[in-house]
Amino acid sequence: MDAILDSVLPKIRQRIHINLAEHHVPGAAVAIVRDQELAWAEGFGLADIASKRVMTPDTLFGVASISKTFTCAAIVQLRDEGKLSLDDPLLKFIPEFATVACCYGRSEDVTLRRLLTHLSGLVGESPTAHWRSATFPTMAEILAGLSRSALVIEPHSAFKYSNLGFALLGEVVARASGRRFTEYVRSEILDPLGMTASCFTLDEAGARMATGYLPHPYDDAPEPAPAVADHNGYDAAAGLRSSVSDLAKWASLQFRTNPARRDGAQILAGKSLSEMHRVVFVEPDWRTGYGLAWWATRIGENIHHQHDGSNPGYLSYLAFNKQHRLGVVALTNAQGHGASANIAFQTLELLTQKADEIGKMTPLAEPVPTPQHLKPLLGRYEERNFGALFQIEYRAGELRLMIPPNPLSPPPPPPTRLLATDRELVFAMETGRGAGEPVTFVRSDDGSISELHFVEMIYRKVS
Repeated sequence: MDAILDSVLPKIRQRIHINLAEHHVPGAAVAIVRDQELAWAEGFGLADIASKRVMTPDTLFGVASISKTFTCAAIVQLRDEGKLSLDDPLLKFIPEFATVACCYGRSEDVTLRRLLTHLSGLVGESPTAHWRSATFPTMAEILAGLSRSALVIEPHSAFKYSNLGFALLGEVVARASGRRFTEYVRSEILDPLGMTASCFTLDEAGARMATGYLPHPYDDAPEPAPAVADHNGYDAAAGLRSSVSDLAKWASLQFRTNPARRDGAQILAGKSLSEMHRVVFVEPDWRTGYGLAWWATRIGENIHHQHDGSNPGYLSYLAFNKQHRLGVVALTNAQGHGASANIAFQTLELLTQKADEIGKMTPLAEPVPTPQHLKPLLGRYEERNFGALFQIEYRAGELRLMIPPNPLSPPPPPPTRLLATDRELVFAMETGRGAGEPVTFVRSDDGSISELHFVEMIYRKVS
């Protein structure tokens, strides 16, 4: 990481300064995460203009909708404990939801999973004018307002962002766990991760909080934004206050997808984290997809997971690349422009591009010879009826099955490892269409490998 970071850090700093100047943003804090390491963090500009307080990596910001990723983690924790199912209807936990108007579908169609993926069809906000007034409703007020809320598109028909949906998910956490939402998140997520600076109210944040600003459209002097003391019933949608130092720990967690169990700072089993990252709905251009709270964006060959946040006076962005195990947190104290998103994506793209360059420059490792007992399996296999081809190779110390590209067909899936079983010539396909199914090699009478059997198909060895 030092070689990568050292080579691009001057350009990263330059781009941060350019973004802040172009968007008239008083200050920012930015952190870079490499797997489990906080590789770099720095403050830029001012946390408060009047006092000339400088920005630091420990300055707190309202991180707004990044809160939703914590809410989702809480729901998945409770699912893993058997206290709910993601396919439970919201009505099971919040019967008050029966009063919602249904322009399309039924209230029973709104499940926890559809709320987590913004596929519920529910309106975006509670009818309480909270974003204009900066005074957020209590949960009782949100529930009382459900009769003035509606399902305005067919559930599961399209992505439709809903802050109201995540506010209600916070109440699901409270009712399923028997604790206030903020208490649950503190004890089950923030504290185990060591995110001790993060909090939900302005009183808790105190002097560590950056002042939020509204840039003026015609001069350089921004105005202080209305201060939000407490997001009340909207805590689960937008209430978290955090720093880049703390959010770096949240980013590092996203790369820990191997542990089988939840334990301490591993606040979710690895497979549950991967489930949150998995895209379940994509936009028509296939460049943006949505998982459980996390979004994914494709830029060239890179897929970046991310979530942003926008609160009065603050913009926030957390993005990570699982392939390179790199993450960026960018927090700014001005509303109305995309400086935090620009900083996060430009930084992540610079890092991943440099990582790719260095990877290509790395000397090739010494070839790993194929074990003698696997050599007879290597070669090309053809299924005569459908013209399908398999190729068995031994690469980087692994037995792999690949489908050779055909210029007249769509690109084939990536190669998959063949995993040994307790039977000599039987392997299990690791990934792809046939994941978990046996691949069986067959010897001819002379002892040579002549066929490969997969599902009901027979592939004859042709070379």
